[in-house]
Amino acid sequence: MSQRIFRYEVPVDDQWHDFELFGDPLAVGARRIDTVEFWALNAGALVQQRSFMVVGTGHELPDNYQRHWGTAIAGNGALVWHLLERVR
Repeated sequence: MSQRIFRYEVPVDDQWHDFELFGDPLAVGARRIDTVEFWALNAGALVQQRSFMVVGTGHELPDNYQRHWGTAIAGNGALVWHLLERVR
């Protein structure tokens, strides 16, 4: 299978969202104020069910998060979001 990079969207809603991924996130960004995007490599490895959440700067972090993947600036710099992952 050829390698590809796919884009995923995580709503800014303080909820965990599940995705089937083949690799780790490569980059994090935000083109809208209500959604954080991340890009992940599909390298043909085994698929994994993974959970991501977005939190804002200064907001309380969930107890069960285990990894911070990146930060995205939205709204012309007015909002700063952080992509977290919980490991099952």
